Amino acid sequence: MADIRDNKEALKWQIEMGVDEIIGEKPVNRFLEEDLKVAKPTSNVSPSHNVNPPKPKPKPKPVEKPPQENINPLDPVTEATQLVADVRSLEDLRKAILEFPHCSFRNTSNNLVFSDGNPEAWLMILGEAPGYEEDIKGKPFVGKSGRLLDKIFSDTGISRSNSKPHDSFYITNTINWRPPGNRNPIKNEIDMFRPFVRKHIELINPKILVLTGNIACTAILNQQGITKLRGKWLNIDNLDIMPIVHPAFLLRNPTFKKNTWQDVLAIKKKLVEME
Repeated sequence: MADIRDNKEALKWQIEMGVDEIIGEKPVNRFLEEDLKVAKPTSNVSPSHNVNPPKPKPKPKPVEKPPQENINPLDPVTEATQLVADVRSLEDLRKAILEFPHCSFRNTSNNLVFSDGNPEAWLMILGEAPGYEEDIKGKPFVGKSGRLLDKIFSDTGISRSNSKPHDSFYITNTINWRPPGNRNPIKNEIDMFRPFVRKHIELINPKILVLTGNIACTAILNQQGITKLRGKWLNIDNLDIMPIVHPAFLLRNPTFKKNTWQDVLAIKKKLVEME
């Protein structure tokens, strides 16, 4: 009780002396105390009993390996050679050319231009590539230059529609799809079609092969310069070969018609000798 009376007397004395503030032994931040009072109480729920436990992290998806590229893809010539290895008929050959994926011409062409004429003919004519009219009709040499070629040979008694082997011809092209804009095929395009051309010749098995223009000469002889090659007989693997200028060249250069006529007469003479 004495302590209480002493404290009262001390407080009374301080009031009489004009004391209006309480000073403690150490400074205290009263604002901080207010913040602590209004702070949210911590949860009493233990971590092991969390009402909303964190969702487990999803397992990472396995990384898919990219498809393995063919380390040694076949080049077009090799693939064409393999395609024709099992070809036994003209229909097989036609199908092989249709399935050959490396010729971009087929994406811009209307039709495959395979062949026309008598498959039993002794005479086979190899052209260059289809033009606009050939692409539309799906037959080789049916345009203006083709009609000129028909006229020249028919004047010697030879035609594509004749059923007699020694008086008819079978005709095809080095390239069986029309190049865009009727441009000339380039070397790698000729190279990729060479296996098909050789197989075509093998299936027809002609006695005489006529090469019309530089593209055909490149495919078979690996040579160009048709004005120098024309009119000269060649023999490869017991096959008689005669290069002549392309009829489209004759339309642009009519002065060569005389030379072409002489070449066709020589072909006719050779056929007569074979009868």
